[in-house]
Amino acid sequence: MTENFDEEGLLKVIKASELSGEIATLTWNWNNYSDPAKEAYELMDKVNKLFLEIPEYEQRIGSKLNEYYRNKINNAIVDLRKLLPYMKNKIKPYQSLENKVD
Repeated sequence: MTENFDEEGLLKVIKASELSGEIATLTWNWNNYSDPAKEAYELMDKVNKLFLEIPEYEQRIGSKLNEYYRNKINNAIVDLRKLLPYMKNKIKPYQSLENKVD
């Protein structure tokens, strides 16, 4: 059985790992960023782009990649998604001053 070591798939795993690290760093050091919400938006743009790239990649590569490597990509995405609630917990909803009664 021939195994396909797909470099594009490896790059997807690396990208997910990098994003995980960036989100963990932002979450851990939230108060040390001058504009953490802006950083979060930028990271979420990258995450969303990756989440769109994965199905396109899977459609294109199809059955050429064995289950082991397919699971590597899936596990990297699952790990990335696990970090999002931690970042979400750092974000404070906007409270309008207009709604406050003196």
